[in-house]
Amino acid sequence: MSQSLAQKKIAKRYVGSLFAAAEKKADLDAMAKNIAELGAMISSSDDLAQFIASPLYSKDVQTATVEALAKKAKFKTPVVNFLKLLIENRRLNILPTIVAETESFLAQQSGVVPVSIATARQLTATDQKNIQTQIKAVLGKDVIMHSSVDESLIGGLVIQVESTLIDGSIKTKLDKLERQLTGANAA
Repeated sequence: MSQSLAQKKIAKRYVGSLFAAAEKKADLDAMAKNIAELGAMISSSDDLAQFIASPLYSKDVQTATVEALAKKAKFKTPVVNFLKLLIENRRLNILPTIVAETESFLAQQSGVVPVSIATARQLTATDQKNIQTQIKAVLGKDVIMHSSVDESLIGGLVIQVESTLIDGSIKTKLDKLERQLTGANAA
């Protein structure tokens, strides 16, 4: 599922608020586990993913469904309240982005830097390991990689480390060359 920059920004605020409510490390760990379980549920159930993404359900229906799901999964009260807040603010649709941002938040809290990589083809395990090793050497920190495939890149890769974007894709290079050849202002 594609995540827009605006969704990521909103999700980061919600995640920060959720974990600011944790009083003890045990609370933080339990809430993180609940969010990870919720992410796994969304990934494994197309019906749940469609329910979360759909704006057609009323707040009452969403609340009842989320309460039933949370009760069955034995989610902690702060997570249930968090989900109700998302429903109240009509933000349940960004829940998959919140799950991803939770992983990034927890990684940053433990000193691990999240890195997103987009490539034109699926990376092999060896390629991922080599890229991860090189990024780790440059940053001097442990990294956790999230890779995705974007065939429109044609070749090369796009790396995002925190707020830094490195675009080494063939698509971007061709776009730049086209702007230079047509006399358009280079971006």
